[in-house]
Amino acid sequence: MNRTLARSAVFSCLLLAGCSSLKTAPPQVESTDTVDTPSTYAVDEHAAPAAGRPDSVTATSEPGESPLWEQLQSGLQLGGTRHVEVQRQLAKYRSSTSQVEAIFQRGGPYLGYIYNEVNKRGFPAEVALLPFVESGYDPFAYSHGRAAGLWQFIPGTARMYGLQQDWWYDGRRDVVASTQAALDYLDKLQQEFDGDWLLALAAYNSGEGTVGKAIKKNRKAGKPFDFWHLDLPPETSVYVPKLLAISAMVANPGKYGIELEAIPAQPEFEVVNTGGQLDLAVAAELAGL
Repeated sequence: MNRTLARSAVFSCLLLAGCSSLKTAPPQVESTDTVDTPSTYAVDEHAAPAAGRPDSVTATSEPGESPLWEQLQSGLQLGGTRHVEVQRQLAKYRSSTSQVEAIFQRGGPYLGYIYNEVNKRGFPAEVALLPFVESGYDPFAYSHGRAAGLWQFIPGTARMYGLQQDWWYDGRRDVVASTQAALDYLDKLQQEFDGDWLLALAAYNSGEGTVGKAIKKNRKAGKPFDFWHLDLPPETSVYVPKLLAISAMVANPGKYGIELEAIPAQPEFEVVNTGGQLDLAVAAELAGL
């Protein structure tokens, strides 16, 4: 499961590659529900970067490749773990470290691509970890609220950001298309909230209208209107702390008892133009999977 054939006839995340460079797919990862994630969702967290190379990143990348984790750790910038809710989410993750590791293993084929796209835009590296919270890095994740894909777009927002949805193809499950749409949306949100990424991330979860109303309410009452002081829906109130908590674990995996398999900083998949619709069984046979 080393490369991805994007935009195939039925699904856009068919894992393929040139037949000469295929590798065996990793074991299936079970649902992340026990790591406190709604339905088929995964989780979100964040933390301050740690100095030096964490000793629990397993160095399995090939010679000459710079492990992705080192680059990602150096780009973490949204905050630390002092808030009580971040500590609460950290405790939950630390009680399920094997599932945290499994989610990152599942995200291995996509993380290099996502991080590179996040980095190109100058966004905080935490954004590359957002699919951990949203979908557990599962391109086929589907929620009770009809959100789908790595970035959990609902149909309406997906259409607003150019993600096609029809009988044969759902752009929300297209790793490349959905990542570009999600980053476009996040860029719009961070600009709307004057570069405040915590507010932008909260709005990604609950909508800019919900966050805007909470800010207006606090301003009218003479209260602070940063993320930590807003009266937001319960899911949103823990959404950002989850991202900060998981980022903290990535920043210092040794401290939190997790091992992260080294991932090359380059995308681990290729987009292949099939020239038309292609049956999944035929594609799998050609790929040797």
